[in-house]
Amino acid sequence: MSAFVKFQSSIAASDKLIKMYNELRLSRDLGKRGALTSTNKDLFWILRSSVVASISALDTYIHTVLNDQIPKLLSENNISEVLASEMSSLIPIKNASSFKAAYPLISSRDISQRLSIKLHEKTLQFMSFQAPEKIIFAYDMINQPDIFDKIAATWSGPKTTGEEIKRKLANYVKRRNQIAHEGDHDHQGNVRRIQPKYANECEDFIKNIVNRLNKIVYP
Repeated sequence: MSAFVKFQSSIAASDKLIKMYNELRLSRDLGKRGALTSTNKDLFWILRSSVVASISALDTYIHTVLNDQIPKLLSENNISEVLASEMSSLIPIKNASSFKAAYPLISSRDISQRLSIKLHEKTLQFMSFQAPEKIIFAYDMINQPDIFDKIAATWSGPKTTGEEIKRKLANYVKRRNQIAHEGDHDHQGNVRRIQPKYANECEDFIKNIVNRLNKIVYP
């Protein structure tokens, strides 16, 4: 399964959650729009779940791209400084015993694939590629520097410079973390407001980013 097909499968969860919100409104005779009463505000958690799902779909996409691209770059000896730095920690040969431990790996015929798997197991699987700086790091690893400027170059309309796209993504990621880690409560202990428009716009924004990322790496 390609990275983009996997993303489409992941982002579908966000869309289904928004549809579920709308269907539950109708099933409760609340109509398609309008404020919810206190007894129905549980429905807002479906929208919050949609935001979490959208950001998670982006994270999953980038992990899949790295797992696909890193072994190829290693086999071609097209290794960025960032990737070389990450790889250097995998084979710390300092003495005879560490050489013996590393030899089965460095002598392997499929060393590129095995190194990529080892990097994933030791480092990448524990990293989150959601915040702009983490995405920059990921794409620097696979020889795609200035990734947000590249995204911006194909994104027309207002507020679509690289810096503005990064800022908007950072805000969505911040809200995702507030939902996932803080129950979406503000500093006063009140639950933040959310509307279907916010969840829809978050999903569309993530789709736009991934569509452009995919064309950059897989033209």
